[in-house]
Amino acid sequence: RHHTAALPMSASDIDFKKLAAEREERLRATGADPRAAPPAAKPAPRAQPRPAAAASLAKAHRSIRIAHSIALTTMTLCLVLLLFFGWSSTYLIIFALAAGLARSGGGMLHGMLPQNLQEGQAPTPAEVDAAPKGLFCPDGLRDFSNSLGSEYSVLVENLAFACTYGKRNCLTNDMYTGNLSLGKVLGLVWGKVSQGVLRCD
Repeated sequence: RHHTAALPMSASDIDFKKLAAEREERLRATGADPRAAPPAAKPAPRAQPRPAAAASLAKAHRSIRIAHSIALTTMTLCLVLLLFFGWSSTYLIIFALAAGLARSGGGMLHGMLPQNLQEGQAPTPAEVDAAPKGLFCPDGLRDFSNSLGSEYSVLVENLAFACTYGKRNCLTNDMYTGNLSLGKVLGLVWGKVSQGVLRCD
């Protein structure tokens, strides 16, 4: 007994009207309108943009920048002491206090600074909160190299500001002509000290 193999169905053998009718019956059974357009695919959720920093650290209020520089200098000295004298839990306390000063101590520090190092009024709490945290936050630590570079630049500029009594003494023109660097600041100060000038008005 011979069996005839089934031939593949061609497109002309498919009853598209019958298939469409069956689809409409299934849609009616589910309560859907067969004439309605199929639901549009939901767009992929858009990533929420990260809020931009209010300004770079170099543009923050002077007292906030000085707070950052004091914190950075304090931590650096602690690391040097740690290398020479070993670990102490006291360093953790100092690190925490320094980080707190950098993050939120600008307003408090303003009133403790000499008058010639104060620029304008004390920073408001809103200014302190909005100021970049630099190296003293998780994002800053993840981008350690750039954060440290920013903190160092601010430190050098603060040192120049302090050595010129707030841009008011005889070093001001030389200090702020051209680019600032630590070598330039120290060189100008040493040049005056070596001449016996301890106060440069």
